[in-house]
Amino acid sequence: MKTTTRITTIIFYIVLVACTDNNNTAEDPIIETENEGVTITSNWYDVDYLKNKTYIIKEPKSSQANVSYLLIGDNKAIMYDTGSGENEPENGSKIKHITDQLTNLPVSLLLSHFHFDHNQNISEFENIVFPDLPFLKERITGDNIFSFTTGDLFIGEHPSQIQINEWLPVNKDIDLGNRIIQLVNIPGHTIESTAIIDKTNKIAFLGDYLYNGALFLFNNNDLGVYRESIDHLISILDSDYTLYGAHGAPKITFNKLQTLKDFLICIESNNCQSSATTLWGYNAIRYNYSGMEIIIFQL
Repeated sequence: MKTTTRITTIIFYIVLVACTDNNNTAEDPIIETENEGVTITSNWYDVDYLKNKTYIIKEPKSSQANVSYLLIGDNKAIMYDTGSGENEPENGSKIKHITDQLTNLPVSLLLSHFHFDHNQNISEFENIVFPDLPFLKERITGDNIFSFTTGDLFIGEHPSQIQINEWLPVNKDIDLGNRIIQLVNIPGHTIESTAIIDKTNKIAFLGDYLYNGALFLFNNNDLGVYRESIDHLISILDSDYTLYGAHGAPKITFNKLQTLKDFLICIESNNCQSSATTLWGYNAIRYNYSGMEIIIFQL
């Protein structure tokens, strides 16, 4: 955004549409959560144990109501996103002190996508992994250095660059140790958006592609890409899967996949009524369908 006012308004709106379970304030008491024998004490994070060594790391006081995830196998772990970075450090870190309490295994950090609210603590992790996508590899310079653009981040200029330690295969099994996951590229919200499909535990982590709140697209051309991604997700998932997003109330009902597909078809066929609006100085089009909302910026 070009001005502080626009940034503040964006943050307010994202909170409004995403934080359906966020009633915490800055005066809330320290959060203490029991997780499989581990008590997590934090004045910022709310850590929930999902199942089978899977942790939901929520930021109820964040302006973005961020939700990150830690998936632990027998041999290694994956951290999915790294928080908004709005909190003060505890024990020398903003988020790694949480993962350190949950596992002694090596932790690799994977971003769901590059927007500012998902990568602010990236420097705290020693092993940064990216999905093995050609258009990302083309941007590598020097010693595996990836530089973020302002378009990647959406807001702000941090991080400017990072060294990539490992490229993980896409659409292929990755074994964390008796736990098989796959990375799936799901462009639409951003081109690099990547889901984690936990095949062992039947869980799909979808980042900002789908969550409980308004969905944001940044160009009319993204509609077709979004549709291709939802078709692919529906083809590889079944109703045994539980779905989780990256903001607000994390769990998503499975039938929301089909609702999103129907929504996109409705827009593409010109059967969904739109309303023109101006948000933060940008022209946008808003669509509503069956309790869902899509906002498309006309950038």
